[in-house]
Amino acid sequence: MPSHTIEIKDEDETVHFHYKDHEEEPCHYNEVVTLTNKWQYNMSTEQFLRKIPKVELHVHLDGSFEPSLLFDHLRETGDYSCLPDQSYCPWDQSMLDVRTIVEKCETEDSFRALCTCRGKRSLNAMLENFTIFIPIVRGNLVLIENLAMDFVKRQAKQNCIYTEVRYSPHLLAEGGDIGGSGKVDPRPVVDAVTRGLREGEKLYGVKVNQILCCINWKPDWADDVVDIAHERKDDFPCSIVGIDIAAGEEHFDEDNFSELHNPHNKAFQRAQELGLNVTIHAGEVGDSKFVRKAVNEYGATRIGHGYQIAKEPNLMEEMRRKNIHFELCPTSSDETGGWSYHDEESRDWMKHPAKAMLRYGLNCGFNSDDPAVFATSLTWQYRIAIGKIGLTKHCIVKALQHSINSAFIDDDTKAALRTRVEDFLENTDTF
Repeated sequence: MPSHTIEIKDEDETVHFHYKDHEEEPCHYNEVVTLTNKWQYNMSTEQFLRKIPKVELHVHLDGSFEPSLLFDHLRETGDYSCLPDQSYCPWDQSMLDVRTIVEKCETEDSFRALCTCRGKRSLNAMLENFTIFIPIVRGNLVLIENLAMDFVKRQAKQNCIYTEVRYSPHLLAEGGDIGGSGKVDPRPVVDAVTRGLREGEKLYGVKVNQILCCINWKPDWADDVVDIAHERKDDFPCSIVGIDIAAGEEHFDEDNFSELHNPHNKAFQRAQELGLNVTIHAGEVGDSKFVRKAVNEYGATRIGHGYQIAKEPNLMEEMRRKNIHFELCPTSSDETGGWSYHDEESRDWMKHPAKAMLRYGLNCGFNSDDPAVFATSLTWQYRIAIGKIGLTKHCIVKALQHSINSAFIDDDTKAALRTRVEDFLENTDTF
């Protein structure tokens, strides 16, 4: 195929190419092309990134719920009673008028805007998006199962052959409002997600396992997460292969948030005793020292994000020696403020912390985090890595190999994934 020069824009992150033999990529979350901040992109590179078998270790199921499916569900049922009048946002102690906000949406686009976080550069703003759309799904096991199956389809469409998808079963369960205080049963949610993932595996021929998330602001849920992960760690296919803590890093701060720290820390000590795999959000927007705590106290072998350590060579060296894997999410790092810069004019992707971390020799891979919320995809993270951060195809392959090596799977499965990637590289003319 001849090589064409194309211009890709980066604001809403969708791409259209105009050439004869183009195999159109399925539109992921209604991505839309923009043309600001032009960067040159070779068609051979685009074909390489579309077709290479991918592995994703950091993607949230609830952050992947396609807004059009949620909006259609509301319109078809005509039932808005699932939405609370208000929801509590513990990160700033505010109340959000959820039902009023959603009922005002007359079009899919207006609803999508409520579910999408772009240009705010705030982790809390992103969490607010979840507060709006999660109640639509909460306790609806049929819908949850269908959304899990849809997730697998979307992974397969971008040639992601292995995924570890994470979610909080409590947040999706009946009564699982983050501001609630009643008893929540997360197991039916895990059952529904597992059914959907298994059906998706059968239909689309890719492999998916699960990671269960504790929630920073709900320490009383942590023991349940450890129990379920231990009970179902060998429940293949689509087993639970690890645990995480999401939605903030305050739980690391034992001086100011002992009520969050102590129960989570105790639960993760027990998880280590049970031999559970641990990955934790740390050093995303919180202090870099939280990365060290996640590894040394909570038993993490993988870190979600971790961008703050890029400023600290000594900490990077410690993590390099311990071979800790960092789950990098470029778009997410920009939208949550995990990647810090002063203003839009000073944003230089060539100075993204991922570059410093990779140059230092850290074990890193690329991920989409919350593709629906950030209106992006895993393939787009690869595009950003090459087209904007300035990495080479060889660096992308090395990061992919890091992800395979750091996945919470057995050696035989890792070997099979490596073979898929190696076969592609041997038979492509785009590498």
